[in-house]
Amino acid sequence: MLSSPVWRGTPTLAFCAGLVCGGALSALVLTVAGSLLRAPLPALLCWAVVAAALGAVLLRETGVWSFRLPENRRLVPETVFRLGRHLGPLQFGFEMGTGARTYLPSGLPYVAAIAVALTASLPAALCAGAGFGLGRALMTTANLRYDGESGWDGEWRAHGRKLKLLTGAAFAGPLAAVAVTVLSGTP
Repeated sequence: MLSSPVWRGTPTLAFCAGLVCGGALSALVLTVAGSLLRAPLPALLCWAVVAAALGAVLLRETGVWSFRLPENRRLVPETVFRLGRHLGPLQFGFEMGTGARTYLPSGLPYVAAIAVALTASLPAALCAGAGFGLGRALMTTANLRYDGESGWDGEWRAHGRKLKLLTGAAFAGPLAAVAVTVLSGTP
């Protein structure tokens, strides 16, 4: 479906815009809900919960610990394309960008969601949500550059473990730096 002619030109931009908007909306909802959760909690406890979630997910990503994360085990239906050449991809991207209606191939977005809910200001949360959408857009559009004969999937199978370690480190490093900065009181 992603390699069809509808994915050339401006429909791709509409899809990517939907991904970013969906991610930002999810972050907004997490921030509002998280504000109620974090109000009575000390900052150190909030960061401890984020650290525990990150540790569990990193163990899962590296294959040390196996557990299922909650996910909607359905794909976004192709019927969204009934809206036309631009609104269909926009809705499809929006639904995929929320992360609530499709598969998540990694556990790291769950840690990001917990971090946003328990620690993020509204601007930081919106940046995280937009970043989630941009990450999905990058993955999806990069997939279009591979051949249809499992090129993308073959590359993932060949390098998946290394990529999981790299993305985990790329996620954990900045998150730890932000936590240390916030907890130390440094502006």
